[in-house]
Amino acid sequence: MKVKYILFFLFTIYSTASMAAFSEVENSQLASINGKVTSEVKSALDDLNKSVDAQISNNPEHKSLILGLKTSWRVMIDKKCQLETIDSKGTDAEMAAVGNCLVSNYQEEMKYFDAMLP
Repeated sequence: MKVKYILFFLFTIYSTASMAAFSEVENSQLASINGKVTSEVKSALDDLNKSVDAQISNNPEHKSLILGLKTSWRVMIDKKCQLETIDSKGTDAEMAAVGNCLVSNYQEEMKYFDAMLP
């Protein structure tokens, strides 16, 4: 009977150590992915803001309309990404899914502003 308890105790310690090592690697990979996605979102948003600023410089008389459109577009993108990524909510993939959605939509918005006539 003691042998069973000792074996159970050893297997528990071994499996806990194995899970901890796996979780550490997994957490490191997840942090790396999330960091990359965060960087991509920031870059896409910076590029978008430059595009909007360029259009405001080219069309100063339409500044309020351009800023209003930018604000409306952001609200739409936030709602759209919430809806499109609802299946990943609460999972490890949530941040990457939302980030990828934001990047693609920010790039689409940037193309629109870049195509505006001065």
